[in-house]
Amino acid sequence: MAKRITDSKLGASVSSAIKSISANEQVFLLLISGALGAFCGFLSFVFEWMTGVFNTLFFEKTAEQFGSFPVLYAFAIIPFIPAFGGLLVGLLTWWTKMGHETASAAEVMKWTAVDGGVVRKRIVWFRMLATSIFLGSGGSGGREGPITQICGAMGSAIGQFMKTSSERLRLLVGCGAAAGIAATFNAPLAGVIFTVELILGDFNVISFLPIVISSVMATTVKRLLLGDIPAFETPPYTLVSPWEIGLYCILGIICGLVARLFFVCYFWAEEYFKDKVKVHPVLKPAIGGFVVGLIGIFLPGVFGNGYEVMGNMLDGEMLIGMAVALLLFKIIATSVALGSGGSGGIFAPALFIGCMTGGVFGFVVNYLAPGAVASPGAYAMVGLGAVMAAVAHAPLTNILMAYELTGNYQIILPIMTACILSTYVMTRLTDESLYTEKLRRRGIRLWRGRDLTVMDKITVREVMSSDVTTVPENLPFGQLMTLITTSRDSYFPVVDSGGRLTGIISIQNIRAFMLDSEDLCDLVVAKEIATEDVITVNPDNNLNAAMEKFAMKDIEQLPVVEKKNKTTILGMLSRTDVLAAYKKDVLRKPIVDGEAG
Repeated sequence: MAKRITDSKLGASVSSAIKSISANEQVFLLLISGALGAFCGFLSFVFEWMTGVFNTLFFEKTAEQFGSFPVLYAFAIIPFIPAFGGLLVGLLTWWTKMGHETASAAEVMKWTAVDGGVVRKRIVWFRMLATSIFLGSGGSGGREGPITQICGAMGSAIGQFMKTSSERLRLLVGCGAAAGIAATFNAPLAGVIFTVELILGDFNVISFLPIVISSVMATTVKRLLLGDIPAFETPPYTLVSPWEIGLYCILGIICGLVARLFFVCYFWAEEYFKDKVKVHPVLKPAIGGFVVGLIGIFLPGVFGNGYEVMGNMLDGEMLIGMAVALLLFKIIATSVALGSGGSGGIFAPALFIGCMTGGVFGFVVNYLAPGAVASPGAYAMVGLGAVMAAVAHAPLTNILMAYELTGNYQIILPIMTACILSTYVMTRLTDESLYTEKLRRRGIRLWRGRDLTVMDKITVREVMSSDVTTVPENLPFGQLMTLITTSRDSYFPVVDSGGRLTGIISIQNIRAFMLDSEDLCDLVVAKEIATEDVITVNPDNNLNAAMEKFAMKDIEQLPVVEKKNKTTILGMLSRTDVLAAYKKDVLRKPIVDGEAG
């Protein structure tokens, strides 16, 4: 009896502790994000181990069997290894009904922007198994996109189990994505910025801290399991002279053009396999794998994520001819492998392509100015970040990642220069990154973590508030202050004697007068404080148009006026109400039975 009472008290104490922690939402969220990050670090370790196991099975074991017949092995066996891996991926994808999703980080962006953070739990084991087979059999792709899916889905699963809000689900998906990138590259800061810049598309202090905790914990666990080993062994770097920055400007422009080439080839291959290759979907990854295998006969460096080959380039242990060949054929191999339905990401291939681009450029400038410029490996390191920055429209992520990988502050200026210029060139050639273009082709247009297609369908009329507090032009400052302090609004349309809109007053307008408010009570009227250049919307505008106007001057409320008479005020539209309407419409999206399972 005593033992039962003790157990009962213990259970009550534990339950009370959990409720106490849960009551402080921020503390609870930090604990969950830390646990999620630690588990994601372990998942990243298992993912790499599985990829290595499949690589051993596919390549080393077959080499043991056929290695004594090199010609037979090269021409009759090697092409069929990626093809067989592709066939297994195709069968697995067909069996699990996952064919509509790719392995890139674009899916994670969709989960946070469109799906409210609700992700099918099977993503965790499916993506880990499919990508391990794909990369282990020589498929040309990366594990960074898949690991963001694996860890993001794990964050969603935890959030769904705990029945958190949609905003918290989105945040936990972001925490998982950050942890995945941080653990993969041993670069916690890059993981954080990757999530803020690409996955969530916005920044606020409340969400930033859990993402940091998750990223740090993932990196810590990965280092405990494997040691503090960087993703690449980078060369020592020094900026030989200030004028060398000009060369990095040229490299940045070249990297932007190469990124565009990769972009075009990737989507051409995807469309070709979708429209022209008339076979069962199961067979398409096998065909793509066979093409990669044919290339791999002569250039085995195109197989897998290419980290080892990038290491050779960074160390300067590669000839310029080989670097050019790998640059061109990696673009082809990746486009075919992923366009046919292979389970890999584009992060590592983009890094590979950038590394070769920078290396080739480095060889050329060293030939033209021997001893006066940095080594080809240094240019390869800068190119490595610049192409990915352009492909993803994410310069900040790649600037910080390059710094974390090298640990050398001197690389900051060259990498900033190249990343910004390459991204600028890419944005001049296309408005979309490779990630957002993938979603756009599925009818999803993202902007700052929101789906523009959803906001296109909602008009201002559906969201606006007709309850508007107007201010007469001749209202004295003292009475204006009384009105503002008793109102919930932050913006007040100013009207003339006929009720026509002539300006608007915000808290910012009166801040400069507040210290002298007693002296100005009867001297200043509303018209003298108001902003006359008023940004307005009409009831027929959609919410995308409204959000663009909010962003013009970073304002929180807009007057709604008649379409034909912009001085007739109908109501007010707030940014908060727009975002709330967006979230409601996203949640209204039908969910197929079992989709979250």
